[in-house]
This record gives sequence, C-alpha cells and structure tokens, in this order.
Amino acid sequence: MYKSIISLVIFLFYSCAIYNDEELSNKVIKNENDNWESINDKMNHGPIDQKWWNIFEDPQLNLVMEVFLSNNYDLKLAISSLESSKQLAVYNAGKMLPDISAQINNQRGEQYFYFDKSQIREGIEDVIPEGITDQISDDDWEELGEQLDLGDPSYTNIYGLNLTSQWEIDTWGKLYSKKISAKKEYEASLNEYAYLQFSLISQAVKIYFSLVESKEQVALADSSVSAYKDIFSIVEQRYNQGVRSSLDYRLAKSNLLISEASLERKKMIVDNLTREMEVLLGFYPSGTLETSNNLGTSLPSIPKNLPSEIIQRRPDIIASYNKIESSFSDLDYAKKMKFPSFNLTGSIGTSTDDLNNLLDGDFSVWNLGANITLPIFQSGKIKAYQNLSKSALEQAEIQYVYSILKAFSEIENKLSTDTMLNRQLVSLSEAYIQSKEAYLLAKDRYDKGLTNLITVLDSQKRMFDTNSQMISIQKLLIDNRIDLLICLGGEFDEF
Repeated sequence: MYKSIISLVIFLFYSCAIYNDEELSNKVIKNENDNWESINDKMNHGPIDQKWWNIFEDPQLNLVMEVFLSNNYDLKLAISSLESSKQLAVYNAGKMLPDISAQINNQRGEQYFYFDKSQIREGIEDVIPEGITDQISDDDWEELGEQLDLGDPSYTNIYGLNLTSQWEIDTWGKLYSKKISAKKEYEASLNEYAYLQFSLISQAVKIYFSLVESKEQVALADSSVSAYKDIFSIVEQRYNQGVRSSLDYRLAKSNLLISEASLERKKMIVDNLTREMEVLLGFYPSGTLETSNNLGTSLPSIPKNLPSEIIQRRPDIIASYNKIESSFSDLDYAKKMKFPSFNLTGSIGTSTDDLNNLLDGDFSVWNLGANITLPIFQSGKIKAYQNLSKSALEQAEIQYVYSILKAFSEIENKLSTDTMLNRQLVSLSEAYIQSKEAYLLAKDRYDKGLTNLITVLDSQKRMFDTNSQMISIQKLLIDNRIDLLICLGGEFDEF
C-alpha cells in the first residue's frame, strides 16, 4: 500500500529528471464529484506574488504591509537562519575542486655522532703506522675520538617556501552527490523560509483585519449606546410624568449601562490589537496606528474548478520534495563511500639552508604524487551511514506524501467553509432587515402605548446583535480567504 502511494504521488507529482508529474490529479484524486481538474496548460508555477494582499483593495493595508516587510523582526530572524544552510552548500561544493595552499617553514635539526671506531681510524691513519691500530683498546679508541672532536653534534637549518595542492578526483561521482544533497537541502530551506514568510504575512494581514473589525464593532456599539440613550430619555421623561412605571425606568437604565460597558470592552480590544500590530511593524506600541474603519466587501472569487497541480506552488510542498532529493543524493553518496578514493598531491617551491636564498629559483624543488585509498575495515561506520541515509529518505517520502494529502484536505475544508460562511451571511443579512423592521415597529407601538418596553428592548438588542454577527462573519470570510490563499500557495484569480 505504501509503495503504491509513493508511485502515485511522488513519481507523478514533480517535473524533474527523476519523477514525472503528468497524471498527478488523475492518480491522486479519484472522487468524481470533486472540483479538481488537471489543467497543465493553465498552470503558473512562478513564485508567490509578494503583494497578494492587494486583492482586498485596501490602500491602508497596502501601506501597513510595506512597512511590515521592511521592519518585522520575525522575518529578519528567518532570513538569518538561512545562512547556515547556504554555507553548508558552499562547503560541499568546494570539495570538488583542488585545495591549494601556500606554506613557509623553517626546520632546525641536530645530529649527534656517537663513538665509532672506524671513523676514528680514518682520522688517524695518516699518523699511526698500519698494524698498531689493532693493538689499541676500546677505551683508548674512545679517548682518541674525544680528542679529535668526532663526538660533537651537528646542526642544520632548512628554509622552505612551497605552494601545495591536493585534489580528490571524483571518479564515482561521490563528491558530486554530496554537493547535490547540500544544494537541495539549501533549496528546501529557501522554500521553507518562503512558506514561513507567507504565513507570517498572512497572520499580519489577519491581525490587521481583526483590528478593522474591532473598530467596526466599536462604531456599532457606539450606535447601540446612542439608541439606548434615546430609549432611556423617553422612558425617563414619561417616568417623571408618572406615565411609566419604575420597572420600565430600571430596564432602560440597565440596558444603557450594559451597552456602555460593552462599548468600553470593545474599545479595549481595539487598543490591544493596535499595539500588537504596531509591534509587528517594528514600532513602539503607542496605540496610534491608523487603519481602515470598515471591512471591505470585495473578495476575490474562487474558480469552480481548480487544477490539482496548483499545490505545486506551495513552498512547503516544494521543500518536502527538495528533502527527498537531498536524501536521495545523500544515500547515493553513502553507497559510494566504500569505493576507492583517488587523490593527487603536488607541491612546488624552494628549499635552502640559507634564508637569503629562499626566493632564488636555483634552489627550487617540486613533487607530484598520487594515492589510492580503499576502505577495508571501518567498524561498520559506512554501513551504518548507508542505513541512516536510507532511513532519512524513507522519512522524507512519507512526509512528502502526507504533506500533499494534508494540503488537499486543507483546501477542501476551506472551500467548504467559504460556502457555509456565505450562507450564514445571506441569512444574517435577511435577519438584520427583519430585526430592524421589528425594532422600528416595536418602538412605534410603544410610543402609542400598544406594547411594553421589554419588546422594544428585545427587538433593539436583536437588531444590533445581528449586525454584530454580520461583521464577524465578514471577518471570518476574509480569514478563510487568506487561509485558502496559503493552502493554494498564492492567488488563484488566473484559473
């Protein structure tokens, strides 16, 4: 079962020299009633539009996000984390080229000549007749050597200036595999950063719209307070005239006080969100950030049929595939570790016992060598590394398949949520119209003495609550649309 999933998803998803993606949608998505289709000629595999929030047509949001991209500290931290992966890729790429280094050295040596009968014989053979030396004892020979200074040490000084080179010939492509592994790991880091950036920007946009929603809720709460004040003013006047009971007075007064408390609570939410947004922008949280006052009603439409290949744009999906490529190359490197290594070494320079001749070409020396290294006994390290690389590849494949299935699930959930939220908005819009008419009718009947105050207050509360729910649903629609943009890896208006 596992191998079949790998065959359906991995080998048919990504267009490269190893895998083929021509029939991904037909292989992975088998439900005939879904909204997915394969439209390769309409696909746009380019990078995510860096200003995708423009689809909400909010000029103030555009200004805020420009500052966010420049000042946000989370984005700056994410950029700095890429450096280690980049340097690792550079390090492994450098292994394929020769190592060249310059060296200047000085060697001082000492050699001590111990007692040697033959050497002493050579030193005195001209002054002692032949045959006499055979009668000299060992102690006499040693005494003669000391007198001739034949036991003193000898000192030497050697100065050298060399340019050395060492190069491992990549006969089996081992070093190339390691280079590709590091390169793909770096590409995975780049795509993970792109997805993180996308997510951070999306969260910032959500907070911005939460702030706008809160301001709209404050405006609504302020209108509610004004309406309750009007009701209380009427009731108070009639109560003082003795026309209305104290019950009406106290009901009207309590509703007014509750609405005022609700207004302050919503103002507090606006204040907190404003300061949170200012911190995201790298500003001091002064609570003075300006935003739009109303949620926009212009949302990009969702195509009825989305190509399944659209998730190929998602940086996290691409990063998962990059990790498969990296693990695959690392496994290839591990398998080639048991092959012989071919190395070339060479040096050129000068060597002399006089420092003044160090740059004299007459004292030049050079050497060129080659060696072959074959691992024979490594205590199981090579085999263990192969097993480790194989395990890493299997984990990368599992994670890749899961990320694709999870991506489709997220998209389906967001599409379904969008439909249900729109239905709620339609119902609430109609409910608001009816509740408003009911409130006006109840107030008119109350003025004529045909109904009680409770009916007026209840219809009034229902009208404002319905309006508040409409604002919340509109914000949820925006949040859901942002989440859908994340799931799809960017805008979808071209489909």
